[in-house]
Parts: sequence; C-alpha cells; structure tokens
Amino acid sequence: MTAKQLRLIYAFEFLIAMIAIFTVWSEVGGQAALDLMYWAWKLGLSVSLALCFVLYTAAVVAQDSLWSVRSARWLALIIAIALGMGAVTWYYGMQASAAESDETGTISRLCPPAGHFPFS
Repeated sequence: MTAKQLRLIYAFEFLIAMIAIFTVWSEVGGQAALDLMYWAWKLGLSVSLALCFVLYTAAVVAQDSLWSVRSARWLALIIAIALGMGAVTWYYGMQASAAESDETGTISRLCPPAGHFPFS
C-alpha cells in the first residue's frame, strides 16, 4: 500500500473509532452519566483514545512482528485512557445517583385553610 492509501485508511479508522467509542461508552457507562459529564472530558478522552487506536495500528503495520516497543507503548496508553474514562464515568455516575435520591421520604398533605371546609 502506498502512503496516501494508508493515510486515508487511518482517517477512516479514526472516524469509526470515534463512533465506536461513544457507542460503547454510553452503553457501558450509562447515558445518564454522560449527560451530566462536562463536554471537555468527553471530547478530550474520546479523541485521545481514537488517536491512540490509530497510532497503535500504525505501529503494528510499520513492524514485521505484532509486538514491538512502540506498539506496547500505545497499547499501554490505550489502557490508561480507558481506565481514566472509567474513573470519570464512575464519578459522574455517583453524581447522577446522588441527584436522584434527594427525596426525604415524607408525605405532605394539602389542606384548605381553617374555616373553609366544604361541609361546615
């Protein structure tokens, strides 16, 4: 393959990785946590993970063997970013569950003011 073809394939891989990352993240982490999450976390972590996937693929294609120092570094970075995504999702998931349980469990009753009963 020529360098131009590889660049085109890597660009498509990046776009497909972005779609896959957001789909898996919303399914595994929960959409409620993603809805509460600050947009910069979602953008930064997803773009960096997709970029690491593309660079890992480029490192594997460049070498004859599957495992090299370069590919191992990119794989370690992929795992670290995925753990970071899990930690941020867990934090916002705890915020979502705390926001839902604000009820005190008391029951309130609405009564008309004294002297205004319908049958008095």
